[in-house]
Amino acid sequence: MVKKTVKVRGRKGTATMDLSIPAAITREFDIERGDVFAVETDTDEKDRLVLQYTRVYDGE
Repeated sequence: MVKKTVKVRGRKGTATMDLSIPAAITREFDIERGDVFAVETDTDEKDRLVLQYTRVYDGE
């Protein structure tokens, strides 16, 4: 698994945050607008947040 770094961006007027998916990953896995992902949260042995995304709908 290749590690990529992404930055959290906020949305004005809401508590929602956005994470960008790097272009290389979107191309490799054909991720497009309209795709839906489930997100699971956990912590690792150093008590760091771990986010795991699973595509549950391919929005073709």
